[in-house]
Amino acid sequence: MTTAPASPERRPAGPAPDMPEDPAGPGRPVSPAPGLPDDADRDGDVDVLYLAGQRPAAPGEWLLITAVDGLPGAEFTARVLPDGERRAHGGDVLVHLAAEPGTMEPLTVSVGTWAVIGGLLIPVSGWDRQDPEGWPEHIRSTVAFTVGMLTELEAHGADLAAHHEIDLDEAAVTATAGIPADVTFGAAGTGGMPGR
Repeated sequence: MTTAPASPERRPAGPAPDMPEDPAGPGRPVSPAPGLPDDADRDGDVDVLYLAGQRPAAPGEWLLITAVDGLPGAEFTARVLPDGERRAHGGDVLVHLAAEPGTMEPLTVSVGTWAVIGGLLIPVSGWDRQDPEGWPEHIRSTVAFTVGMLTELEAHGADLAAHHEIDLDEAAVTATAGIPADVTFGAAGTGGMPGR
């Protein structure tokens, strides 16, 4: 929910004014992934906050993060990757969302943040038994940190292998935590630790 100040005076912010309905707004359907909505007008992007409370299709959904701001309620968009197109490249940040197996109502979900570096899928963090309404804000800071970290690595010459495509479902089976050492120094590296 966005907020806008009611006036220049120092008062609590109120709800933003209602905007006219337009087909390009967040929360429109995104992709043909079962269980989650489609949104063809934003190049497949969906507001992640809109996904809260929805049941992900089995065995889970992969979300390719397209934008994130670390502030609660700010921009947080992703592209839902449909079956048969669950691939990513070096430098991508993803979220895997799945209904907890064997849970009855109320539904709980497991959520994981992942990064692709050097042709490898790397788990960054994971949360089990999350409230389906609150998981987006719970993971926001970790996703923003991961996006920022990969951006900085690349800006300092790390080769994240953006040209290398991986199949997410296959890579998740053998994924291990940790950044490969040879990636952090990349083509611009000197073989030593940064700043020394």
